[in-house]
Amino acid sequence: MRRSALAGIVLPAAVLLALWPLTAGAVPRYSLQYGQNCVLCHASPTGGGLRSLYASQFLVPEEIAARGWHDDGTEGALSEFSPQLSPNITVGVDARTLLVQGEQGDGAVVSMQGDLYLDVQVGPATSIYLEQGRNGGGEAWGMVTGLPGDGYLRAGRFIPDFGWRFSDHRLATRRYLTGAGGSDGTAVLLHSGIEAGISPGPLFVTASVLDGGRSLGDSYAVRAMLMHEFGPVTAAAGGSVWRQSGPVDRVRTAGGFWGLNLGPVAWLGEYDETRQAGVLGNLAGHEVTMRLHRGLDMRLTYGFQDPERARSTGARREYGAGVVWMPAPYWSLLVMGLKSDPEPGSAVTDSRTHSLDVVLHFFY
Repeated sequence: MRRSALAGIVLPAAVLLALWPLTAGAVPRYSLQYGQNCVLCHASPTGGGLRSLYASQFLVPEEIAARGWHDDGTEGALSEFSPQLSPNITVGVDARTLLVQGEQGDGAVVSMQGDLYLDVQVGPATSIYLEQGRNGGGEAWGMVTGLPGDGYLRAGRFIPDFGWRFSDHRLATRRYLTGAGGSDGTAVLLHSGIEAGISPGPLFVTASVLDGGRSLGDSYAVRAMLMHEFGPVTAAAGGSVWRQSGPVDRVRTAGGFWGLNLGPVAWLGEYDETRQAGVLGNLAGHEVTMRLHRGLDMRLTYGFQDPERARSTGARREYGAGVVWMPAPYWSLLVMGLKSDPEPGSAVTDSRTHSLDVVLHFFY
């Protein structure tokens, strides 16, 4: 199993090296491109959810989408389409619908996401954030910013900061993050707690104390990342640990993550060790993207899970290849071909499958 996990690191690296000499426009992994924390584009300092005005009013319409605000020669004011209801209130939305087609002709249409966001500035450095999910759940927290070390403090319900927060929750490092059985949704990742973070220079550090433990401190998450530019290459590396202590057992996931960006190519990788009821497992997740043209990106993914690395109880591997097309601001189309290639065992009874996924995404 360890050899398979190692292959999960080497294979995407080989893909990245094969694409290395190509040059084009902007790259799709913006935290690497700009050498900035996730708060550059999101209201949450750890990413996800409501987008910042910079992202919604400039980055998406002027750099990401194939057709921007003024490509037709008009001079319409951006304020006419602003997500701000007032100087202190900002709203947003994410709506994703999945059309999946299996190899035997079976298919389905699934509502993957339907989130509404509200961010209220109640002071110069204080905000309240509310998120209404498709099934009634979502993040809800208050935050104070402007602390020493460009720091913040927030309390409420949120997804703890861990590894790369891939938007694709089917990747192994997201799907099996909280248990060997796996979960495709984000509800299982939500926890109540208190989180603090600092970002002095190229270093980003967060730590949180979470609910669910038998005593204070039993459940926690810690993440640290260093990002630096080496000429045309932006590199990031870090580590994180997340421990969830319940009334019956404890689940702990810990590992490292990294990223490389050169021109139009970005590679994000993550490798984690899981421990549940004394059983150790492995997770690996990779995403390689390349900008083919403004508004059009190629995407390659690889995921690996070994629920019990010390024994031959089976393993899961999934390969993906496709494109992301954003013809105009605030909607995009993802088309991915996926291949699941499990190694059967007592802990893995999956079958080999091929599928075509089409995801229509509206956002603001």
